[in-house]
Amino acid sequence: MKRIHLIQVGVGLIGGTTISQVVAHRALWRDQFGIDLSYAALIDIDGAIVAEDASGFSDEQLIAALDARKNRASMGEIATAGGLHLMEGVTAIAEVAAMGAFIVSDTAAGSATLPIASRSIGLGGGMVFSNKSPFAMPDGDAAGDAIWAAAGAGGAVRYETTCGAGLPVISSLRTLLDTGDEVIEIMGALSGTLGAIFSDVAAGKPFSSAVKSAKALGYTEPDPRDDLSGLDVARKALILARTMGRRIDLTDIEIESLVPKSLQAVTVPEYLDRVSEQDEEMAARAAEATAAGKTLKYVAQVRPEGQISVGVRAISTSTVLGALQGPENIISFRTKRYDDYPMNITGPGAGAAVTAAGVVADILALANGPIGT
Repeated sequence: MKRIHLIQVGVGLIGGTTISQVVAHRALWRDQFGIDLSYAALIDIDGAIVAEDASGFSDEQLIAALDARKNRASMGEIATAGGLHLMEGVTAIAEVAAMGAFIVSDTAAGSATLPIASRSIGLGGGMVFSNKSPFAMPDGDAAGDAIWAAAGAGGAVRYETTCGAGLPVISSLRTLLDTGDEVIEIMGALSGTLGAIFSDVAAGKPFSSAVKSAKALGYTEPDPRDDLSGLDVARKALILARTMGRRIDLTDIEIESLVPKSLQAVTVPEYLDRVSEQDEEMAARAAEATAAGKTLKYVAQVRPEGQISVGVRAISTSTVLGALQGPENIISFRTKRYDDYPMNITGPGAGAAVTAAGVVADILALANGPIGT
């Protein structure tokens, strides 16, 4: 029986759902794969806690920690309640590494987890990311470069859910590349939030109403401008480009922001009050597209060379991409093998359950592969 210790970085919705899925199914994996997965550390922005020994946390300890986190308890409070020590994240990595083979899953947000990733890779651990920021560091950043160096075929870093949540986007691209196919163009609607907004605009809703509706339904970040800036889609485009071998940075990508300069620095309530200032322009763009048998979509266009861009495009309604409705994602791979009929992947591009399942799949791939062998 191969024993692998797990470290969860980010104990929020995605991290908590990942833990819950592992706890629910690890008995099955013992029988099917001969792998025993146990959580040995939980790390968040305010500290880390580590299991007392190599047997890991009990299910009761994990459930108590997740419940406490949902109730906004700090990691210090969780440590005190469980009789555990609070420590820094990097220190926790070393503690678990001393127990044996380990895999870290980073479901946090932002680049603050880079030291943890660097330490984990340096100590021979596996890394699974849904966090896009570490993959979007400038070319030449030591920590970012180390992650990409370990992210190739057979490496100890996996990142399926950075682009399309639970959809098999990265793995499909790698299969194409590893089997000798050549990418001509990747085009995709990679934001469920923007997909929902432009579906409403196509149906005749004012842009402002579509934004407010998406926020009310929980599709947007608390500040919708985080989605409307296009930066999240640009990071996904960057990850696809770098997976193809291009050495580019975010600054090299042409990004169309849907937040005008006049609304960038105002409060969220003021933004929501004034977003109607964009209605006339967006309605005109939508009408022009409709007259041409097209519809507006916010898409990423990635090629093996030349300009990479993300922004609003008028897409023919007769295409798979143009027919997409609501918060789904679609990504189309046009390659030398799939030229006349591109390969399309479509489905939910967000959601805790599907994202966590993608993280778990990456954990299992590492556990069955390069980690602990």
